Amino acid sequence: MVSRRPADDPGEMRRELAQQLNHLLFDRERRQGRGVDRAELARRTNVSRSSVYAYLNGTTLPPTSVLDQLLTALDAGGEARRRLSTLRDEIEVAQQRGPRGAEAAVPRQLPCVTERFTGRDAQLARLAALLEDPGGVTTTIAAIDGAPGVGKTTLALWWAHRVKERYPDGQLHIDLRGFDPEGPLDPGEALHRFLHALGAAPESIPDGLDEKSALYRTLLAGRRTLVVLDDARSSDQVRPLLPGTRHSLVIVTSRDRLDGLVVREGAHRVTVPVLPRAEARELLRRWLGPARVAAETGAADELIDLCAGLPLALCVVVARAADRPDWRLAALASRLREAPDRLGALGEGSLDLDPRTVFRASYALLPERAARLFRLIGPYPDVDAHACRALLGAGGPPAAELDALTRANLLTEGALGRFSAHDLLREFARELAGGDPAEERGKATERLLDHYLGTAVRAARALEPCREADLPPAVPDRPGPPLRDRPEAMAWFAAEMPALQAAMRQAAAEGFDRHVWGLAWAATVFLRRSGRRAERVALHRIGLEAALRAGDRAVQATSMRLLGDGLTRLGRQDEALPLLRTSLAECSAIGDARGVFQAHLSLTRLHDSLGDLPEALGQAERALRASTAVGDLLARADGLTHVTKQRERLGRHEEALPLGRRALALYRRLGYAEGEADALRCLGRIERRLNRPEQAIALFERSLELDRLLGDRFWTAHVLRDLAAAHEAAGNPALGRTYRAEAAAMFEAMGQPLADPARAGAEDEAS
Repeated sequence: MVSRRPADDPGEMRRELAQQLNHLLFDRERRQGRGVDRAELARRTNVSRSSVYAYLNGTTLPPTSVLDQLLTALDAGGEARRRLSTLRDEIEVAQQRGPRGAEAAVPRQLPCVTERFTGRDAQLARLAALLEDPGGVTTTIAAIDGAPGVGKTTLALWWAHRVKERYPDGQLHIDLRGFDPEGPLDPGEALHRFLHALGAAPESIPDGLDEKSALYRTLLAGRRTLVVLDDARSSDQVRPLLPGTRHSLVIVTSRDRLDGLVVREGAHRVTVPVLPRAEARELLRRWLGPARVAAETGAADELIDLCAGLPLALCVVVARAADRPDWRLAALASRLREAPDRLGALGEGSLDLDPRTVFRASYALLPERAARLFRLIGPYPDVDAHACRALLGAGGPPAAELDALTRANLLTEGALGRFSAHDLLREFARELAGGDPAEERGKATERLLDHYLGTAVRAARALEPCREADLPPAVPDRPGPPLRDRPEAMAWFAAEMPALQAAMRQAAAEGFDRHVWGLAWAATVFLRRSGRRAERVALHRIGLEAALRAGDRAVQATSMRLLGDGLTRLGRQDEALPLLRTSLAECSAIGDARGVFQAHLSLTRLHDSLGDLPEALGQAERALRASTAVGDLLARADGLTHVTKQRERLGRHEEALPLGRRALALYRRLGYAEGEADALRCLGRIERRLNRPEQAIALFERSLELDRLLGDRFWTAHVLRDLAAAHEAAGNPALGRTYRAEAAAMFEAMGQPLADPARAGAEDEAS
């Protein structure tokens, strides 16, 4: 049978289909020698008799499944089945496209976008790169995710407007309301709206989701269309709305990471962070004008910080400032800083602008344990999986909870498996935590503090294995990172320092004083080696306050000494001296021999830094005598080293040399690398003073090797400067300049430029 294929007229095409169905019916009747009962045909196809007549008359198009059953009942061959199924699909498309000669609808649905859009250069570059591959065989999908209020929709619409001319066959847009309190938009409803926009008559749109999706893909086949799906709840909500050909671009925004869309449909994820400071400043300039921002750069930066770089919050604040040109930005920052409810102040009572409302929509969808973890991490700038395990009291790392939080973009996973949230989300978390029972919060805090203190003590042992006696008492052992060697211990402290500081503040606020001073003690070696002098003083101030509250005289004396050591290195000897004298007096009064010894060492360093060399030598000699009462070889070696240094400083080099060699031998016997490096530096200086630069260079090079192995930036810088002087004395000025420049760069990086070379020796002795 030859098909008379009418071009685009749905009515003629239905009649053609009906004619061919009737031919099949007549052939069946001729072969079996009797008529076909229409009621039996209706029963076999599971439709009414009136429907069968409508199909055979060409007034109604049978659904695909019914046509298949009808062709089976009529014994249609393979060729006839293929021909009639194709014709049926062409009729359906023709019905959606309207009568013959009508042009397909071209929707232009993109909403307007703000002219104040700025920044996002990295994300725009990533999006632009998606369109550079002409060889793709499927729809390009850009999945833009990020935290609530971070500007995903603005970025998506901005880019959509930039590229829309590439898609002349239409631009579709819909708000999927994924996190609306009333629930997300049903994908079937979204498809209905799209089909209507593409010209489909309402009465011809099928009811089933799969059928709607198939028709949608059919209508978009071969068309270059841009589809923007805003605020998706999940991959399942998005999947039915995806075209099926490579000619289209789909931009999806969501607070969820849409992992399913990335894995199964090959979507390209583009994560939107809070605005970097430079881009946030440009946003302020767009709203307020360059002159107004330039006149109060400090206040502008404070506004950015108070808004945590979150575009939603920033736009609320700058819109307020733009409406009040006579207001100073400093006054606006002060008002926001002092507001008892910063989240409420940012929202100004408008639900769609209130960060609290926006955040809550994502938080409400979390599983219970993930929601609990979110509430508990509020006080901490970032945490790792071990800390989260301690907070929850879990038997293992809470992978599912962390995945739920990162998938919802309420937490961001950074490098090395650390998890963080911006300040406004953390404030929201702390507010939520206030509704939990105080006992439950206290237990979580104690578990976390036990974890931090126990791990910090283990890390400190890895840094200085010989100084167990200087560490705080043991705490309950909780699972943590392995910390197998010095580099791992240094890396742990470096990564955790912001969290440790936050934990100490939280511990102080909740009365866990033992953890406060214990963490300060345990972090001392790391802070010293990394040259973090200001942080060291800040931590030991908090530690001393906690020790004073605790009421233990020995703990108080040690905390005073540690703070005094930090102040000495910071150049604030006038504050350090009374602390060290009080520490010495307390240790003497309670019979703490080790405390007496260490206080004399601290006073040695302080007086040396003041240039009072006779007093420094006197304190060092007292320390050496006190080491006998301590009763260990390490104390003896430390005492010998300090006396050696002071005699060298006073020019008594021949007297100093044998003491330094004895100290070096003891350190090597103990396997104490830091002490060995210290003794080598001291001996190297003596050799240089005795005009033996080659011997000095050999000693300094070994000391440098050890300091670098230890990760001690402070002493590495000092020995580099010593090497420079030794090479200059040996007649190698070029090599001397190289070492001196490297030393200067390290001092500068630590915030400790040595402007006065005459003070170099004194500064070397700072603890």
